Amino acid sequence: MTFDPDWKERREKIEGYYRAIGKMGMNDMGKIKAVVVKSGDKLIVELDDGDGILYEIIEDLINPLRMIKTLSENEIKEYS
Repeated sequence: MTFDPDWKERREKIEGYYRAIGKMGMNDMGKIKAVVVKSGDKLIVELDDGDGILYEIIEDLINPLRMIKTLSENEIKEYS
């Protein structure tokens, strides 16, 4: 198995993102706006450093987001 040196950094970014999600709705995070989506739609969450995470909306009441892959800043621009 080959060790990917970038994986640790990406993993830390993803874990930090999920910690931030846990704080959403708290006073210091500001107001959250609602977005209406349908199953099969894609969602890109852009992180502060420009990288992001691509999700697909699925029909699962417990975990409606399926992570597809992490994206670089350039890959995010391709979706714009």
